[in-house]
Amino acid sequence: MTAWFSRVGLPLSPAEEVAIDELARIVAQPLHVAVTALVSWPEAAAFVRSVLHDATWWDQEEEEREALWERAAEHRSEADLLQHLETLNRDLEAEVHDAALAAAATAGVVDQAIAVEAAGMALLAAHQSALASMAGAGPEHRFVRKFALFASGRWPLGYHSARFVIF
Repeated sequence: MTAWFSRVGLPLSPAEEVAIDELARIVAQPLHVAVTALVSWPEAAAFVRSVLHDATWWDQEEEEREALWERAAEHRSEADLLQHLETLNRDLEAEVHDAALAAAATAGVVDQAIAVEAAGMALLAAHQSALASMAGAGPEHRFVRKFALFASGRWPLGYHSARFVIF
């Protein structure tokens, strides 16, 4: 069983700090990146709303996703790739959604929209990580590292304004 959202808002462990620093260096190279750890669901919701107009992180990830898709399609049919990702979604969707709702409810969050957003981002990270694997990328790939943070209970919100934000 994965620890979805079980560590959001808690202080970062030394191992998490190392993992986040490594991921931040990958996504923002060669820039120095400050890490900002959010401590509450309302703070995460406010951050998500504040970056809706900034597509930089999304554009970077989409470019990488497209490159991985092309590499993976060299070895598998597109139908096989889609089937694999659909199966992954079917296997994870309820678990991730329920975990996000439970974590938010435990924290006293009434508006479930942020939990739904968190679950959607975790599922996207699962897809990205699976695609990286199918494309032959190793465990050091940014999508694999991002998914590992989700799977360990965090919510990596991404790189925005020279800082990597994690909840």
